[in-house]
Amino acid sequence: MRIKSGVEQALSILVILATQSEEQPVKSDIISARLKVSPSYLKKVMRKLVVNQLIASVSGNQGGFSLARPADQITMLDILDAIEGTDPFLQVDGLIQSVFPETELAVKGEELFTEVFLEAQMSYRKTLQTVTLEAILEQTIGTSDFRLVDWNKEMGKQDILALQSVNWRNEQ
Repeated sequence: MRIKSGVEQALSILVILATQSEEQPVKSDIISARLKVSPSYLKKVMRKLVVNQLIASVSGNQGGFSLARPADQITMLDILDAIEGTDPFLQVDGLIQSVFPETELAVKGEELFTEVFLEAQMSYRKTLQTVTLEAILEQTIGTSDFRLVDWNKEMGKQDILALQSVNWRNEQ
C-alpha cells in the first residue's frame, strides 16, 4: 500500500497551524510558499482537512486557516482518513473464485484472503489512532509548549534559533 503525498502535506499543514504562536489564522499562500508546493494542490488538501473538521477556514482580511480542534485531539488516523478515505485496503472482484469454480474451496479461500487483509487494516488503523499530532510535536520539539512561530510574519533566523534553543534546552 502506498500512501499519497497529500498525507505528508496534510501533516505539514497541521504542524504549521499547531505551532502558530498567536491565535491568528495562517493564510494558505503563506503555507504554500513555506512548503514550496502548488497552491492549487494545497487548497485541495486543505479542503479535505476542512471537510473532515481538522482545520477551520476563517474569512476576512485577517482570515486564513487554524486548527479546528486541539492537537491532542487530532490523530494520525484522522489525517490519513481525511486524505485517503476509509475504504478497505483490499477489494476482491471474485477473480479468486475462478481458480476452482467447481468447488467451494475458492469461496473459502477468498474469505480467508479477505479476512487477513481486514485484520491487517484494523491493526494498522489501531496504531495510527493512538498517535496524536500533539505527541509528534512534543517528541520533535521537545516541549509541550510548541506554539512558537508566527507564520504570518516572514520566518527568519531568530525564529529558527528560538526553535533550536527550545529543543536544546529540553535535551539538557
